[in-house]
Amino acid sequence: MSEQDNTKTARQAAFLRRLTQAKERLLLAIDGLDPATLATERVVGEWTIKDLLGHIVSWNEEFRANIEMILAGEHPGHDHQISEEDDFDGWNQQIIQQKRNWSFERLVADLERDYQEAVNLIIRLQPEDYRKRGVTPWKQAATENTKTLAKEDTDSVETLVTFHWRHMNQHARQIERWRKQRK
Repeated sequence: MSEQDNTKTARQAAFLRRLTQAKERLLLAIDGLDPATLATERVVGEWTIKDLLGHIVSWNEEFRANIEMILAGEHPGHDHQISEEDDFDGWNQQIIQQKRNWSFERLVADLERDYQEAVNLIIRLQPEDYRKRGVTPWKQAATENTKTLAKEDTDSVETLVTFHWRHMNQHARQIERWRKQRK
């Protein structure tokens, strides 16, 4: 066990365990599928597994960027909005198009990089950081540029950290269901 492992709080240890379990679940959900299946068969709507992997990493990057801004005392949603169904769909499609031609190996390497960046963030967070809040790009307060904020107008750093593994688990479940249906 490294010195860094000895200094983790119980919260950090739990979050790291959940993140690792989600990543392992996702990788297990796609294990054994051939490259053609990964790139061509539709799993969720028009999205392939390759599309889903790019989507997951892109959202995790968004979550971390928002965390960094909140820790700096900023409200990321006041400068950048991703709201309403059309904006989510458009943002997702743009990201998928950017990564659609990536090789599966590159996407898996990107997933691993993403995981390591999330681990590093969790380890670096102090207990008081989890309670910090900010307007995120998908909150109504972002589109209205609300200055007087209620709790529901913001997300906490803790919420954004949990989005990492919840989002991976959500898409792993979709892939698992898809695999059961194709048998």
